[in-house]
Amino acid sequence: MDDSSLSILAASHGASVNQFGRVYTRGHALSYQRKIEIAAAYLAAKEEGGGLSQPNFSELGRSLGVSRTVVRKVANELLLHGRVLSPAEIRANRNIPRGPGSKAMDEADRFVVFFLYLEDPTRPLSSYVDWLCALTGTVVGKSTISRFFLEAFPHRGGLCKPNLVPYDKFRPCNMEKAIDYVNFISGIDPRRIKFGDEKHLKGAEVFNRKSRRNPVSGEVPATIVSPDFTNRYTLIGFCSIDPRTPPVWCSVHENANDADRFAIELEYCIQSGFVLAGDILVLDNATIHTGGENSILEEYLWRTYGIFLLFLPPRAPEWNPTELVWRELTNDLKKVSLAALRSTHGPHIAAHLAIHCLSTIPREKVISFYQQSQVID
Repeated sequence: MDDSSLSILAASHGASVNQFGRVYTRGHALSYQRKIEIAAAYLAAKEEGGGLSQPNFSELGRSLGVSRTVVRKVANELLLHGRVLSPAEIRANRNIPRGPGSKAMDEADRFVVFFLYLEDPTRPLSSYVDWLCALTGTVVGKSTISRFFLEAFPHRGGLCKPNLVPYDKFRPCNMEKAIDYVNFISGIDPRRIKFGDEKHLKGAEVFNRKSRRNPVSGEVPATIVSPDFTNRYTLIGFCSIDPRTPPVWCSVHENANDADRFAIELEYCIQSGFVLAGDILVLDNATIHTGGENSILEEYLWRTYGIFLLFLPPRAPEWNPTELVWRELTNDLKKVSLAALRSTHGPHIAAHLAIHCLSTIPREKVISFYQQSQVID
């Protein structure tokens, strides 16, 4: 078939032909005859597969010169009504489900969708579409499900990165320790509670940038970075809402952390006046806090400085606001101008930037971290 014949055939079906001879449907609705042709091709492909599985919508759409969404719409009409609907039927029955994009979700449908969410919050939109059709017969598109979660509730139910919770977090012994921890700190002035943690910092976190592809040449331009790009550092930090001390204290070094290094940095922190007598210092159960000579760290801090050492329950990093301090640091580093970095000479740029970012975190921000970690209301 030559190009002119293909164009005439496409025009008769409400479509257009591009320079490569491919047929594309225009923005308006398909003609009834065209829908019948797509339905016949769909049923034939399904019969070839034994009728036990759905044909590949993408491949079928390419062979017909339409999108897979159009094929899916026609297939859904066949599933729901046993035939494709004519324009007259659609106009006369505007309240019936008509395939992807239909907004015909009643209260029962909304309840089913919300129940599906409670069953599995990680469920993709296509799963909601399939299960809603199977359970209630209502056919809607993924955009309808998305709008339901974004607009129907007090909070927008968009996709977020979840906390990954280990199974053993809820072991009875861990739950008992969590209850004891909450009961203990709930009776203490939160200004006396100070938290500590460690973080590994890669120089690449500072220079980690995406560069836009040149739309003319198609090339991705190179980015000039410092030799510090491959360096790795270890941060030891503490945070506090005590008005007598800065909100964040931090040290950085190139070597890996161990129990001796942590003990030395903690001693520096105490000598600087960040952790004071009568304070509660909260750490996690990492080996560098409890192993080696630090096995007597709890007794040493109490007898020498009057500082009470408290350990977080196992598998409870979300109760440590220092984790949010590290997140704030990473976000700040991503905002640093590469042009400014290129004009900065000398090694260890990433380390200097990290110390600068941490030292400028305002107290109000750390107070919000305490609230998010449920240390204060």
